[in-house]
Amino acid sequence: MRSTLRKHRVILLVLLVLVLGCKKSDPSADPQKGSYAYFVANIQPTMDYSALESCFGTPDKEMGSGIHIYVYLLRDQTEIWIGFSNKIIYVRHMDASHQLLDTLI
Repeated sequence: MRSTLRKHRVILLVLLVLVLGCKKSDPSADPQKGSYAYFVANIQPTMDYSALESCFGTPDKEMGSGIHIYVYLLRDQTEIWIGFSNKIIYVRHMDASHQLLDTLI
């Protein structure tokens, strides 16, 4: 009886750890997320869409014709534009008037 109870507790503990470990991260939970510095530190040219979404969250906007352009609005009112087809084509930092500030990739 004790052995069975102990096994159940271990199983519940393992399930709890798995559920908490698999919880999708909230982009607002990290104070750096939503900043230009966070994109500079974390963007990789080999990222696919699921990696982008996992790291940076769902894009705030999507635009483009022929390719996807994923737009992330940053806290400082600038934007990150990610040109994407089957892979990242470019990553640009744009100001509020859509003028290029920097090219990351």
